[in-house]
Formats: sequence, structure tokens, C-alpha cells
Amino acid sequence: MNKNPLFILHIAVFLFGFTAILGKLLSIQEYSLVWWRMLISSLVFLVFPRFFSELKKLNKRQIYLFLGIGFLVALHWITFYGSIKAADSASLTLACFGLTASFTSILEPIILRQRLRVYELLLGLVAFGGIYFIYLASPNTSIPTANFNKALTYGVVSSFLAALFSSLNAKHIKHTNPIQVTFLELVGGFVLVSIYFLFDNKNDFQWLSSNEDILWMLLLTVVCTNLAFVLNLQAMKKLSAFTANIAINLEPVYGIILAAFIFNENQNLNLMFYIGTAIILATVFLHPIFRSIAEKKFPKKQVP
Repeated sequence: MNKNPLFILHIAVFLFGFTAILGKLLSIQEYSLVWWRMLISSLVFLVFPRFFSELKKLNKRQIYLFLGIGFLVALHWITFYGSIKAADSASLTLACFGLTASFTSILEPIILRQRLRVYELLLGLVAFGGIYFIYLASPNTSIPTANFNKALTYGVVSSFLAALFSSLNAKHIKHTNPIQVTFLELVGGFVLVSIYFLFDNKNDFQWLSSNEDILWMLLLTVVCTNLAFVLNLQAMKKLSAFTANIAINLEPVYGIILAAFIFNENQNLNLMFYIGTAIILATVFLHPIFRSIAEKKFPKKQVP
């Protein structure tokens, strides 16, 4: 296997981007989908070497904290896949996912008690301008307006939740093993969705009843969650933050290209959608560049 860390990271990011495609391929709805994903992925982590010895190093406060953050992860995935199911479009959801960096630029300074950076706020405003262009695309697409707007709303909420739990992880994950933290968050999310089903009067829980669904779920969990996570960790140990951020930002790009290739979604979306998507992705790629410039300009100060 190629041991180039950048190549390995791109494989991981490609697999992360493929999760949206698998979410569309799976016939089960978002709550059951997330329940199965969190259950199977957490069980796979149990077979990792030295898993339990590392888990014992966490104190009770840390365990409860990461279980709680897992609630946010579950809500993020529910809204993420809910967005895909609402409009039957992975591209629309992935375009919204580009807002995660903008939300993070607002939430992380608050959570970590740092100064807000002016250029990040400006990039965030530009990114939301991109969402407006996508919103304008709805009357001219083949997707019904109500479904389009629901998917757009879920996608924006999903991006906010992703930024929120990522910022909380950035604050609390120091001096802990990421694999054990991820396991606890998966378990926490699994518990939350299980509680939902206990009180669900509609009995919405769905089994993996077809061979296709079983195959897609195994790919989603073992390959696009567990394997992708390990590859990402392996690469991040050897890459600079700048290089890693640029590569990670390709996740929605890979996903949108895959959606066009596999589902021909480009035929259902118009120019306004792609203008909005381009604006959002431009802010995502410009962010690490501006940050790198600011850090060089103010090497001994907090980046303004």
C-alpha cells in the first residue's frame, strides 16, 4: 500500500465523501440508518489492539462528556441523512456541508475562549451568500420546492451540529486517544437514537432486510467510518495542519462528483446551485490560506 501520508489522507477524505452516496443508496430512513451505523461502527472499534487498556485511562467525567457529545454526532448524522432523503439528493446536502468551516469559525473561538478572527467572519458571510444562491435554485430544479427547502434546512442544521461537536472535541480531546473518544461518541449517539425508538409510537425502526442494504451498511460502517477514521489519523500524524485542511476540504467536492457520476444528479440541478456551491467551496479553501498568511504575519500574537 502507498505510504505517502497525503495519498492516504485523500483516500480517507474520499471515503468520507462516499458516505453521502451510501446514505442515498440505503433504503432505510435516517433514524434507523444512524442507529445501525453507530452500532456496527462502535462494535468494530472493540477489536482494535489495546482498546480496553486505553479506554480505562479515561475518568468518569471524560466518559460522560464524550457520551454527551455523541448525542450531537447522532443529531448531525440524522439531519445529514434526513437532508439527503428529503430531496433525494446527495449534492444538495454536501453543498450545505461546506458551511461547517464557517460555523466553526464562530463557535470555536467562543468555546475555546479565543478572539474572533475578522477574515473568518467575512468568509462566513460570503459562504451564507452561497446558500442564498442555492435557495434561489429551488424553483428551477426537478426537486419539488417543499422537499428542496426541507433538505436545505436540514443540511444547514447538520453543518452547524458538525461544527459544534468538532469544536467541543477540539477543547476536550487533548491527551486522550481519538479511537476511544470516537467509540464513546458512537455509543452515546446509539443510546440517544435507541431512546427515540423506545418512545416512537409510529414504530419507525427499520431492519436491514435486503442484501443490498446489508452491503451498503457494511461499506458505510467498516470502510467509510472505521477504516477511513484510522487512515485519517495515520496521515494527520505526518502532515502539517495547512496541508491536512486543504485535503479535508475536498470531502464535499468528491461527494458531489460521485453523485453526478453515479446518480446523474447534475441533470437535476441548475446553474444557480453550482454558483452557490462554488462560492461556499471557495470560502472553505480560502480559509486555511488566509489563516496561514495571518499566522506568518503575527507569529507571536494570536491570529487576528
